Amino acid sequence: MEIDEQNRNTRIIPLPGLYNVRDLGGYAVRGGTVKWGLLYRAGDFPGLLPEAKAELEARDIRTIVDFRDQEERDLNPDSSLATVRETCALSLRTGAIVDFFGAKTVAEAEANMETLYRRLPAAGIDQYRTLFALLADREKVPLLFHCSAGKDRTGLAAALILAALGAARETIIEDYCLSAPCLAGKYDAIIARYPAAEPYMTVRRNFIMSALHVIDTGMGGMERYLVETLGAAPAVLRELYVEPDTNRKTVSAPFDTGSGG
Repeated sequence: MEIDEQNRNTRIIPLPGLYNVRDLGGYAVRGGTVKWGLLYRAGDFPGLLPEAKAELEARDIRTIVDFRDQEERDLNPDSSLATVRETCALSLRTGAIVDFFGAKTVAEAEANMETLYRRLPAAGIDQYRTLFALLADREKVPLLFHCSAGKDRTGLAAALILAALGAARETIIEDYCLSAPCLAGKYDAIIARYPAAEPYMTVRRNFIMSALHVIDTGMGGMERYLVETLGAAPAVLRELYVEPDTNRKTVSAPFDTGSGG
């Protein structure tokens, strides 16, 4: 299957039976834009329909990073892709970070989500460190990273990648919030039965801001967290994943901390 350039350079990738499959390409970053077709984020992809499988394989995805725990993988095992050379199971169990059960109201569930995001930067150090090591190897890409819905563990991973590439804080938040429309309909049956669970099934700006605030104020700032804690090499990553804009006269700071949240 061939993909023309217009369809390849598309942020949201509509695939039958799948939700929240996206390309990180095209975002403006310091000195240029993120290259298309190298960095993908998604939810899980069990039981791929032929059309969806062909589309993903046409994108030549070589590495899969799966942040789900073993129970999640056993329940919904990913479909195989002929192009994949390596699958990395980087289990990051959200249930071990915060107790999701017992919320009786939307407000309680939302508070649980904020707690989850405040704890994710520390809880996910080993997993995100491994992700950045993979991203520094040009033989590992195109690479797709995902969890179950592609919004929390994956959402913070995408935020960290974009930060390392020099994206502005609002760009990072914009990408994170895009999970809300991309997940529309996926959890309607659960929400209808358990209305208080709605915050667990979507994203809110204040969720990712909770994580970014912890990084900014409790982990030495984004640059220190990326470089010293996660071992990221922003200069290497920008060389691999940023298309330089030679016409741009002004650029943002390498690590835009925004308002901090």
